[in-house]
Amino acid sequence: MSERPPRLTQAERTARTRAKVLATAIDCLHNEGYAATTTSLVAQRSGSRGAMLHQYPTRADLMLAVVEAAFEEEMDLYDQRFGAIADPKERVFAIPEAVWETLSRPAGVAVLEILQGSRSDPAMTERLAPVLARISRESRKRLMKWFDLDYVAAPPEMRLIVWAVRGLSISQVLEPDVGDVRDSILLLRRLMETLHGGKTS
Repeated sequence: MSERPPRLTQAERTARTRAKVLATAIDCLHNEGYAATTTSLVAQRSGSRGAMLHQYPTRADLMLAVVEAAFEEEMDLYDQRFGAIADPKERVFAIPEAVWETLSRPAGVAVLEILQGSRSDPAMTERLAPVLARISRESRKRLMKWFDLDYVAAPPEMRLIVWAVRGLSISQVLEPDVGDVRDSILLLRRLMETLHGGKTS
């Protein structure tokens, strides 16, 4: 007689429900857009209405949770990507590809939908602003461990790369058959090489 799997604790059940709700919200944002991603739609598709509304009573609560979850996942992906590159200069040159691989995921597009949608939602904008400011500070601090000070990309460079990649990620959703986005990412890499003294050996 096979043993029954151990029962999940309340904390484990809550974490599983939270992950399911956030994955559903990301899928809705990626495929349907910000305006269509209501708490009702996410609750219906996740099958977790009661639990979802308990954890995320408002749409803003849900959207902010998506932003926070995406950020944590992004940091893990950057750790994996940059941790696999020994040469500090090559890490800088690899920033465009790393940002593309991270922000072009459905979660990255979902966050972009939230950023765009919040422009017409004053309550969301008010709550989102301090979260984004904190994420900006923390992401720079957490990424600094991968870069020697001589090769750190300056804020204007990073802003250019991040927002160029965000634009390319949404363009790929809107026009998936137009050109090869990776050519644009390669161009950003060449820009980094030019700014930071040429290719590695």
